Amino acid sequence: MKPSYFKPRKSFSFSAHQFDLGTFMGLWHSHDDNHFLLKIYRMEEKEFPNFYSYHLEYAKFNNLTSEEDFFRHVWQTVQTRIRHIEIQDPFSRNHAMHRQQLEKLQQFQKYLNSIDEWNARPSHIVIAEKDELIQNQKIEIEKLNTKLAELNEYEVSLKVLIDDGHLPTFIDVIQQLRELQLPSGRKLLKSDHKIPYAKMIAKYFSHGGKDIPIETARNYFVDKKGDVTIKGTSIQPEHRLFKVIPIDPAKK
Repeated sequence: MKPSYFKPRKSFSFSAHQFDLGTFMGLWHSHDDNHFLLKIYRMEEKEFPNFYSYHLEYAKFNNLTSEEDFFRHVWQTVQTRIRHIEIQDPFSRNHAMHRQQLEKLQQFQKYLNSIDEWNARPSHIVIAEKDELIQNQKIEIEKLNTKLAELNEYEVSLKVLIDDGHLPTFIDVIQQLRELQLPSGRKLLKSDHKIPYAKMIAKYFSHGGKDIPIETARNYFVDKKGDVTIKGTSIQPEHRLFKVIPIDPAKK
């Protein structure tokens, strides 16, 4: 009989590893598949990788099989038991147990599928998965192309040119706009974050014939304590050339 790929529990051992297979009396090799599956039934899903690796390392260390053949053996062992459970009488007294076992085996098989780097499973399963993946990728590409077309509507070939040396002046005007209030007392512009203003400036404006780095624009929109910038770039008095003020309705 071909030796078992799974690490057995030593007979009469009181310090067996939790993943070792068998009972206090040891492991019957003709029942190693049953003991392997019994462990899975009682195991948390997060333990699957360690459990699988534990027995794989045993098989490799003892030159029992290759990593690919070990995978094939485990996958087929699980698949055979899944098929066996699926044909059981759904009205038998063991139906509830069979359902629990089937669910656990399907979870473990899902883990196995995720590590099949050789496409070692039956070809029709691998082909079906690849077809589904290709179809999903086509759908995702179509969505991305649609999104790209929408974004391109907002692209500009020529940016608005800010006069050389007056980037701080322009940003000062933008900062004033952020503080304007309507007659109702509500702010004209509302944003929970300052980054949209920095992104707008970097995307649609240029300075001195060059693009404005996003970090350069962002440095002007930082936290303040009163009128003093805590960090970043402050606007010097000589660059404050304009003052945005509301119109007095009585003077219209």
